[in-house]
Amino acid sequence: MIFVKRFFLVLLLIILPINSMAHKSQEERIKFWKEYYNPKLEVTQPAVPSVKINLNKIGPFFQLQTNVDNFKLTPDQDMKNDNTWTGYGKLFINGKFITRIYNKYLFLKSIPIGENEIKVILSSNMDADLTYRNEIISDSMIIRFPEYNFAEARSKAYGLYIQCEFSDNGQQDKNKLANKGLKVSESSKFLQCRHDSQKNTLDSFKKEMSKIQLAHYEITLDAFQKRIKLWKSFENSEIDISDARKKNTLIENNIDIQMQEKISRGSKK
Repeated sequence: MIFVKRFFLVLLLIILPINSMAHKSQEERIKFWKEYYNPKLEVTQPAVPSVKINLNKIGPFFQLQTNVDNFKLTPDQDMKNDNTWTGYGKLFINGKFITRIYNKYLFLKSIPIGENEIKVILSSNMDADLTYRNEIISDSMIIRFPEYNFAEARSKAYGLYIQCEFSDNGQQDKNKLANKGLKVSESSKFLQCRHDSQKNTLDSFKKEMSKIQLAHYEITLDAFQKRIKLWKSFENSEIDISDARKKNTLIENNIDIQMQEKISRGSKK
C-alpha cells in the first residue's frame, strides 16, 4: 500500500509540471523543453574556454578542425566530473546534431548539397552546454557544397549528362538496347541518369537561376520523372512499345507547350 501511494505521488509530481504548462503559449512550451533537454552550465573560472573551427578539403572529403583554448576534450570522463573546463564538442549541421567531438580532427562523411551551417558547441562531461555571460560558447561557419559556382555547375551537369550515353557503361547499355530495337532514350536507367545529372548538380543553384531558367529546369525534371515512370511500365510489360512511344512523344512535346505558357504569362505582367 505504501508503495502504491509513493508511485502515485511520483506520478503526480511528473504530471503537474506538464499540466501547468498547458496554459502557456507554444513558444513557451518549446523554450521549456529545449532548456530541459539542453541544460546549460555557466563558466565562472577566469580562463574562459573558447572554440574555433575550420574546414579542410582532403580529396573528396572534408576534415573538420576543432581548436579549443582553456578547455580539454576528455572522452574518458563521459558523465563524470561536471565542470566547465573539460568535456567535448557537439557538432551540428544545419541545426541537426551529428556527433560528439573528442579529437582535433574529424572527417565528415557527407555534407548536404547547398548552403550549410556547421556549428560546434562546447559541452561539459555531463552534457550541459557551456555558457559565458549567458551566451553559449560555440563557433560556426557557412559553407556551400559543392564549392563550384552556377556557371561551373552548369558545365559539370552537362558533362555528366553526356556521360550517361557516351561513358563505357553508357555505350554498353546503348548496344544492348539497340539489339532489342530500342533507342538509348527508351530506357528508364538512361533517363534516371540524365535526371540525376541535372538535379544533383544544379538543385542548390535554383536561387541563382532566372525565372525562365528555373521554369525550364523544373519542367524538364518533371518530364524526366514522367518518362522514367513510363519506360519502367514498358520494361515491366505493363504497356507495349507503340503505346510507350506515343506517350513519350506527348511528354516531350508538352515541355515546349509549358514553356510557351510560362513565357506568355511572364510577358503579360
